[in-house]
Amino acid sequence: MYESLESFPLRKINFVKTRTTILKAVSHLLKEKDFSSITVDEICSRAQISRGTFFNYFSTKDHVFHYFLRIFTIRIALRMKQWPEDLSFEEKIREIYKWFNEETQYSRFVDSYISFLLGVGEENNEMKLIDAEFVYFFNGIEEEEYAYYNNLTLHNLFEKICKTAQGNNEVALKDDAKELANLFTGVLIASYVTDQMNGSIDHLAVFDKIWK
Repeated sequence: MYESLESFPLRKINFVKTRTTILKAVSHLLKEKDFSSITVDEICSRAQISRGTFFNYFSTKDHVFHYFLRIFTIRIALRMKQWPEDLSFEEKIREIYKWFNEETQYSRFVDSYISFLLGVGEENNEMKLIDAEFVYFFNGIEEEEYAYYNNLTLHNLFEKICKTAQGNNEVALKDDAKELANLFTGVLIASYVTDQMNGSIDHLAVFDKIWK
């Protein structure tokens, strides 16, 4: 079990450094313009790499977000593990909504997530982390858990939350957990969109009523 990135072979260290350098370049560019306006050439210039190097690590520009989404999903899962057992369903929704909106490493994260859901779908995210990246980004994940986290989706996490809520009689809807997870995603996205139009209203509270 490796304890730090420096413990890995140089090849893997360079792999992690290059992927994270590209991610950081995109993150900086997102502070200046929308993702759709960013070009691969601009990313390469900011990261100080060649186009060939970029495409050795990411098949398309969009795959940079897919990579970040993998990291983000694991972070959410680890945060959820820290929840107190008595946290209510509504409180869980609010926590996740806050995490989505407070994400600063990837500007306008929810916008990109919506586009990703409509165009790709979480189950089709082919970006996986190598062992060195698990050690670099996270603490406390065992090697035997890598495959689980590399296939985990936010939808999986939402299913688990909804299933628990049904068991606690916090949700009146009788749909299966998978469909409730779809609604969970819809509530988050609808709240985000309406908040962009009018931030003076607690839209999440409005949409939360669908569960009753």
